[in-house]
Amino acid sequence: MDAAQLVSQVKSASGLSVRELAARADVAASTYTRIHAGDIDPTVGTLRRLLKAAGCDLRLEAVPFGDGTLRLGDLSTAWSERDGRVRVDWTRWRAFLDELTRRPEFVPEAIYSPPLLSGQPIIDSLLAAVAEKLADDAHLPRPTWTHRVPPLSEPFRPPTSRQLPDRAIPTQLAQQGLMIDAGSLWRMAVHHDA
Repeated sequence: MDAAQLVSQVKSASGLSVRELAARADVAASTYTRIHAGDIDPTVGTLRRLLKAAGCDLRLEAVPFGDGTLRLGDLSTAWSERDGRVRVDWTRWRAFLDELTRRPEFVPEAIYSPPLLSGQPIIDSLLAAVAEKLADDAHLPRPTWTHRVPPLSEPFRPPTSRQLPDRAIPTQLAQQGLMIDAGSLWRMAVHHDA
């Protein structure tokens, strides 16, 4: 379940209006609305305050991907579609990339297994671009499966992306038509724009 679904459910269950819930959580009503619309991913602190204001507690659990190995293909399901718009589960993507930053020895294992097609060209392009960036950053050959993923016919810029110059977008993502800056995905290390 993503944050948008979670805040929607607890708000409905609480019987509070958006303004009441936001006031009790000490969060701007517009912030709640943007979370509910899936336009932003809240911090854990913000999410915890919203849930507490609705009479709920937030429990987080770390669960290994699949059988404990890190595979980029596990992210082929890290998205949803609402109102005709693709909603990338940025939290899952960042957690996966954070783990690879902590455990760079797992990069080859993570990128060389071809993922299943997600059914969404944006996600398939994101998988290919991230695999190529990880390979380039680790000075490894690019996975051969990425060559089968065509670039997007129209550039994709997430609604929550920062308006940064195109030079902040890694080459691998830009070549796939993804206008996503490195800082939106890789949080834990200095990034190379190879």
